[in-house]
Amino acid sequence: MRLKQISLWCACLFCCAAAFAQQANYKAAQKFDAPNLAKLIGTTKVIPFFIKNSNYFWFIADEPGSTTAQISFSGDSVITASKKSTHYIVNMLTGKKQALFDKSEIIRQLKVLSKEAVDEKKILYWADFSDNGKSVLVKYGTKTYNYNYETKKLTLQLVKSTVKKTAGFGVSADGNWELYARAHNLYIAPTANKQKERQLSFDAEPYFSFCVDEKGTYTTDKTYPSNAKWLGTKYFYALRVDTRKVATLSVISSAVTPRPRVSTYKYELPGDKDVAQYELYIGNAESGSFKKVDLKRWPDQQVETLEAQGNTKEIYVIRRKRSRDEMELCAVSLANGNVRSIIHETSKPFINEDFFNVSIIKGGKEIIWWSDRTGWGQYYRYDGDGHLLNPITKGNFTAGKIAAIDTAKGDIYLYGYGKERNINPYYAMLYKVALSGKNERLLTPENATHKVYISPDRKYFVDNYSRIDMAPVTTLRKIDGKQIAEVLKPNVSNLYAYGWKNAEPFTVKAKDGITDLYGLIWKPFDFDPAKKYPVISQVYPGPQIETVWNDFTVLDKYNNAALAQMGFIVMAVGHRGGSPIRNAEYYKFGYGNLRDNGIEDDKYAIEQLAKRFSYIDLNKVGIFGHSGGGMMTVAAMCKYPDFYKVGVASSGNHDNRIYNRTWGETYQGLEKKMPINEDLAKNLKGHLMLVTGEVDENVNPANTYRMVDALIKADKDFDLMVLPGQDHHYEGPSKLYFEKRMRAYFAKYFIEQDIVHDRK
Repeated sequence: MRLKQISLWCACLFCCAAAFAQQANYKAAQKFDAPNLAKLIGTTKVIPFFIKNSNYFWFIADEPGSTTAQISFSGDSVITASKKSTHYIVNMLTGKKQALFDKSEIIRQLKVLSKEAVDEKKILYWADFSDNGKSVLVKYGTKTYNYNYETKKLTLQLVKSTVKKTAGFGVSADGNWELYARAHNLYIAPTANKQKERQLSFDAEPYFSFCVDEKGTYTTDKTYPSNAKWLGTKYFYALRVDTRKVATLSVISSAVTPRPRVSTYKYELPGDKDVAQYELYIGNAESGSFKKVDLKRWPDQQVETLEAQGNTKEIYVIRRKRSRDEMELCAVSLANGNVRSIIHETSKPFINEDFFNVSIIKGGKEIIWWSDRTGWGQYYRYDGDGHLLNPITKGNFTAGKIAAIDTAKGDIYLYGYGKERNINPYYAMLYKVALSGKNERLLTPENATHKVYISPDRKYFVDNYSRIDMAPVTTLRKIDGKQIAEVLKPNVSNLYAYGWKNAEPFTVKAKDGITDLYGLIWKPFDFDPAKKYPVISQVYPGPQIETVWNDFTVLDKYNNAALAQMGFIVMAVGHRGGSPIRNAEYYKFGYGNLRDNGIEDDKYAIEQLAKRFSYIDLNKVGIFGHSGGGMMTVAAMCKYPDFYKVGVASSGNHDNRIYNRTWGETYQGLEKKMPINEDLAKNLKGHLMLVTGEVDENVNPANTYRMVDALIKADKDFDLMVLPGQDHHYEGPSKLYFEKRMRAYFAKYFIEQDIVHDRK
């Protein structure tokens, strides 16, 4: 009898263990899915439109939407929302904000003017400003009204507004000449007499064209826009790219009816013998000359054209060496085609094209040039002949994109990263500095990341700032940084009331034990620190960006918050080689190792977090990523098969031999062997799901299929999902389906499988 009691007690205990085992919380994941969160927030950032010759700017803001419908998709509820948009106008002198359209007043006046009832739904409000910037348009029925937003007076537009005639596409500034393409060749004609046209080129064809659309098949009886551009009233230039020999890739769309459709496109691969070739032509409308410029410097070089405002005698070009470690700025005389070299730049092993910038100012008399020659990205000022005048910025920080240049006052406004102590080096801060390099000043002191818009007269700027853990604020400031008014502070109380929480920032060390890495953690919103949670790393290798958000983010690209609600800790961390925002040593760390770059730092970061937080279960580590992140996911699972147990790799460039040439040759190099994921297939131990869009012309599906082939040959279990009709960025029902299947995949092996074992 006692034995039976013990057995019964054990059975009850076993049932209780099963009952209290962690459950995958599908409802919570759905509740905090992007479509449901979207209805709780409105506009969080202001994009201002500055009105010409005035002290005003206007913008559009969406209010949080209300639920309008619920639709069923695969048994789950998806909420759609409609949002109310309001046009606002702001007086920059006073900071006063008001609705651009006082709709109740407009309706009242419309009733008086039309002498009839007004259907509010049929009123059209157009932010189309008059020449003096004082009024906008309101259209009702067949009539158009001018609405003065200052006086709020509505007047009938008796005479239709005349549109000022400007030079059309391809027409010279004085209106005397027109350039156009016919059957890919370039033509010129006097606008007053098209019968006197002249054919300028005779060898053009598809993929060697002067037409904007280089691949079309055109007849000689029609004209099309050309890629030629005017510089002044008589000179013009055209950059022609020869891709005739560039090989192709194809995708097939099986969901198209009645027959599947094959799409074939030009695509350069690393190491290709035949790549795009660039030719620059210059012309003179008055003399009728048209000639090719001799720009030869490096084989297979890339050429980009630049203009200097006020200089109508020269066109500037940047030519880049195929190895991506050398470039040169040149000026080409439009009169005779002579080429003069101005600035030559070398940066090993590759030039940071993500932050590189050149601005040619004062009609070509001065040049602002970005370089990481000191190990940090900084700006330098040269004269028009390429003599260095002075560094504009200097120090152990990264000078980022230029927001504005005031040549009259000799000032430049630019973003800086990592200059201020005790502030995240990924936060963008706005600085003003003289072109001489003197009088540097921080204009946005808040401990947050900033996005600014500077007014054309350089007197004001609109500043959007926030942090991942701080709600956004938009302010209007004078150009010296002094705040005039708060323009927008979104109400995020509905989000928090709904149960949503911010991601939590953290800092750990890289594998070298020295370099700081910055990351984010998303937790279940019913988080219990006494529990153990599987941890899933969302990864992306860079090097052009790290997918670790710095600003206030609700609808993050990878829907990490929703995934966490299943019962996971989701994390994302930057790593050496991942971002151009840091110094050159950090950014170029992964050169020559595209496949494995970042994996060691990711693994070490997770291990540090597990030591720091007892709720992380280091025996249950998952990983997922898209594109380069998909590549990194598979590489991580195969290099550390006993650490990363479950992974989802979507649209991964697993075989960089068949991915973008610029990417592979820049970050891997021309001489090095290309590491590919297929070589690691034999090491896979965990559960892996591969995903690809069927018509992905960026990362061709062959990348995934080659990985599939390698896993089959290695006799490995894996899962495969193909999304018909989807390209590199999944959309619509396919995106929702993929995200739900990914959550279920992690739940199956990290949560539900444990419950099955408990019940056994």
